[in-house]
Amino acid sequence: MSHNYAKPASPEVRLARLIARIPDGWGVQIERPPGGGWSVGLEHPEEGVTWGTPQPTLQAALEDVWRLVGPPA
Repeated sequence: MSHNYAKPASPEVRLARLIARIPDGWGVQIERPPGGGWSVGLEHPEEGVTWGTPQPTLQAALEDVWRLVGPPA
């Protein structure tokens, strides 16, 4: 009997999926501070920029800030 296991998404696929969630009109600020890691800020047109905490990968940084901001209402 065979098993159908989902193949984990590659970092490139995860990054594309995360970027596709960001609504048109929102800004994205990406910083790579000295010492490593990534920081991402999402700029809502009416609420300003919300920064997530620094993360070891760009994907993790986008996921972190998206949890803070969430989808538009």
